[in-house]
Amino acid sequence: TMMKFFRILLLMGCAIVAFAAVAQEYDPVIASIDEARQQAKESMKKNKSLGNEMVTTVNYTVRGQGKTTKTVRFYFNTAQGTYFMPEDSDPHFFYHPLYYVTVSYNIGKKKYNEEYLFDSYSQRLMYLMTQDYDENGKRFDRRFYFQDGSIYHVIGPEPTPFMVDNVI
Repeated sequence: TMMKFFRILLLMGCAIVAFAAVAQEYDPVIASIDEARQQAKESMKKNKSLGNEMVTTVNYTVRGQGKTTKTVRFYFNTAQGTYFMPEDSDPHFFYHPLYYVTVSYNIGKKKYNEEYLFDSYSQRLMYLMTQDYDENGKRFDRRFYFQDGSIYHVIGPEPTPFMVDNVI
């Protein structure tokens, strides 16, 4: 009957979606960055009491939107690194490398979050996540994966003319 046909059609649709999800190619660059991001988040939770976090909060007003609070959190590696200076200055100094930055803020009632993951050794950006709203007010994420200082892969919605003019 018609009900059985729709049920079979629904099951076939679910199976196709499941196979498509499994069939996505494994990308070792993206997987290693995702793993580094997960390790950074775990390290942030574990090392919260070590004083390797710096928080800055700024309050201001966006014209026509109201009060805004922006909080920026900088997370530093607990292991010291060595940064070499140019020849005619001090030969080097020690520092705790920056590895993760989060930014959260609101504009009016809309909330935004950003994440930045840096390689602790090269200090190059590895990952960037931004959140914004499209022309219909729907929130979306865009994730940028970097390799050797260049964008490697972007995950997120295709840009619309509104996004190009107002978001990107």
